[in-house]
Amino acid sequence: MHNYPDAASLVRALRPDEPVTLLRPHAATRAARFFVEKFPGKSLYAVKANPSPALLETLWAAGITHYDVASLGEVRLVHKFLPEAKLCFMHPVKSERAIAQAYHNHGVKTFSLDSREELNKIVRATAKDGVLATDLELCVRIRVSSDHAKLSLAAKFGAEPSEVADLLVATRQAADSLGIAFHVGSQAMTPLAYAEAMEQVRAAIVAASVTVDIVDVGGGFPSVYPGMEPPPLEAYFETIHRTFEDLPISYSAELWCEPGRAL
Repeated sequence: MHNYPDAASLVRALRPDEPVTLLRPHAATRAARFFVEKFPGKSLYAVKANPSPALLETLWAAGITHYDVASLGEVRLVHKFLPEAKLCFMHPVKSERAIAQAYHNHGVKTFSLDSREELNKIVRATAKDGVLATDLELCVRIRVSSDHAKLSLAAKFGAEPSEVADLLVATRQAADSLGIAFHVGSQAMTPLAYAEAMEQVRAAIVAASVTVDIVDVGGGFPSVYPGMEPPPLEAYFETIHRTFEDLPISYSAELWCEPGRAL
C-alpha cells in the first residue's frame, strides 16, 4: 500500500488510467467517533458505500460495532474481518438462500422487509427442521418522501402507506423485536426530511397498534460537496432525537441510523 499526502499527489505519481481506491483512515476515524459520540442511538455503517476491509477495521476500532449489509457477499466480508460485529441485512429484497446462509452460517438475526412475500421468505429461510426462529429482529421499511434529497429513493423500496399497518401486525407475530425503517434519500439537505418521515412512523404505529422496539432512520446524511452546504449534522441529530422521543414506542426502544458516505 502506497502513502500520499493527498489525491493530487497520487495522480502526479501514478498517472492511473483505471479507478484507484483512496483510504483516509484519520478522516474515517474522526467521522466514526463523531457519530458514536453525537448520534443519540446506534450507528450502522452502510458497507455498500465502501467495503474496503481496511476501512471496516478502522471503523470498528473507532467504535462502530453494527454494520448494514446489503448482500450475502457483504455478510461474508464483514463476518470474516469483524467476527464480533453485529450484522444487519437491511436490503428489503433478498433471496431465500442468502437469508438462510446469513442466519444459519453467519449469525445474522436482523433483517429488513417491505412486503408480506419477503416476510414469509424470512420466516421459511430461518426455520430449522420445521421449527420457526424465535430470535429475529425484523424491520419493516416504509416508503417516505425524498423531496428534500438530491437523489430520490422513494420509488425504489418501502411498503405503501395502505399496506404498512397489516404488514407491521404480521411481522410483530414473527419477530422477537419489531422495527420500522425508512430512507429519506441520498444527500438530505434539511433535517425536516427526518421530521416528516417520523410523522409517517407515528401514523403507522398508531394504525397498527403494535409495540415497536427499533426505529431506524436510515442514511441520507449529507456530505459537503461543491455547491452543497447542508446544515451541521448536529441539527439532524437533534431533530431525529426530538421526534423519536415523541413516538408511541416501547420504553426501551432503540434508535438506529445507517450512515454510508458520512462515515
